[in-house]
Amino acid sequence: MTRTKIVLCIAGLLFLTNIQAQELSKEERKVEIFSSEEKDNLQLWFQDEVKRMNLNEEEMSQYSSIIVYYVAKIARLDDKDKDYSEERFKKELNSLLAKQDKELEDLLTPVQFDIHKEIYGEFLRSAYRRWGITND
Repeated sequence: MTRTKIVLCIAGLLFLTNIQAQELSKEERKVEIFSSEEKDNLQLWFQDEVKRMNLNEEEMSQYSSIIVYYVAKIARLDDKDKDYSEERFKKELNSLLAKQDKELEDLLTPVQFDIHKEIYGEFLRSAYRRWGITND
């Protein structure tokens, strides 16, 4: 798989909608925090930013696996059936982000990790604004 395809897959997963309670219809479960146009723009931005990390194919594959795993977990945090408070949501999110960071620190160089934190931080700021919560 080419780097571009991998990056697009990662970016696409970053913006997937959440699967909600099973008794809801597919449309009722869907939570969209970004419009289609915003998703497209964010995917292009993400792809360009990840290039700065200069990952080889093996590193990109491992990076992608870690990001995809945690993004899938994060995407479930605002499921309607969980009904987390803002504080509980942030606690669960921060726990997942800490685990993700630990795995990425083992994979990436300090410079690559700093670039990742910058990229992911920008995405999280946008997501927090859309979720309507503050990041203390």
